[in-house]
Amino acid sequence: MAYFAELSASGLDPVRFEGSGDLDCLCIAKGGIEGWWSTPAAKVNVTARGQGDGGHDVDEDDISYASRTVTLHWNANASSRDALIALIDSVRKLVHRQVTMRVVDSAEDTYCRGGYLTLTQQPGYRSGSIADSTITIVFERPERLSALAHSGEARASVVQSGGLSYGTGNAGLAYPLSYGTVSDGATIMRLPNQGTSRAYPAYSINGEWPNGCTLRLACDGLGSTLAFNRSIHAGTPVLLDTRSRTATMGGVDVTSGLSQRGWMTIPAGSALTVNLTTPGSGWVTCESHDTYI
Repeated sequence: MAYFAELSASGLDPVRFEGSGDLDCLCIAKGGIEGWWSTPAAKVNVTARGQGDGGHDVDEDDISYASRTVTLHWNANASSRDALIALIDSVRKLVHRQVTMRVVDSAEDTYCRGGYLTLTQQPGYRSGSIADSTITIVFERPERLSALAHSGEARASVVQSGGLSYGTGNAGLAYPLSYGTVSDGATIMRLPNQGTSRAYPAYSINGEWPNGCTLRLACDGLGSTLAFNRSIHAGTPVLLDTRSRTATMGGVDVTSGLSQRGWMTIPAGSALTVNLTTPGSGWVTCESHDTYI
């Protein structure tokens, strides 16, 4: 049964903490990993009833959670003091960095990203080991995401021809009349969420769209629309982030270009379908993760 934790940051190799002890490795100590499987503290504003017991009911949309704080209990073993210090220094390189933590527990493989860490190390001197110590990481985004993403593309229908067709030599209209046909090349992307909390999908609109384009979203019998009404050029996609409800192009915020903002999350156990309804030659790349709180 696989059980380990990894810490990583951009440009650095992942640092692994093994779930079972071994030589020359960082290990998960007997204290385990606090705050990984538990929910963060709830953020709920409650109004007491003026008359009667308790408080007023809280709507589901008003139930949210605070940042996730994870405490990793760790120790280290090595065949020499130099090797031991090298192991510890691999962790210290993560200071001043945005840290991603990944935990593999049997079949479950999830991660949190964008955290920052503090490290404590027991001061007792041992030639080849470090006694049980702690690493604390705070993640402002409390969701645990599946390492395996659900991703794919939704492609638009392509207009093959348009306008009326005339005969040769000004002979008048040619029959049958053609007002423009649309190919059957449109595809719909389905994004499931097999986790236990709502998922926030992300979209990347690619290709040439002189007048922008529209996405139709549907989930659990409900529908909504995301529409971007500015020109999009090949090589500079528009990124739509459901969690922050923003649009960016080339690193620049272009959220004001959204004419319709029907953002939809994916409830646990449900699936979202994405349909690129504006005819053209472009496509939208869709991605989501199974999400846990």
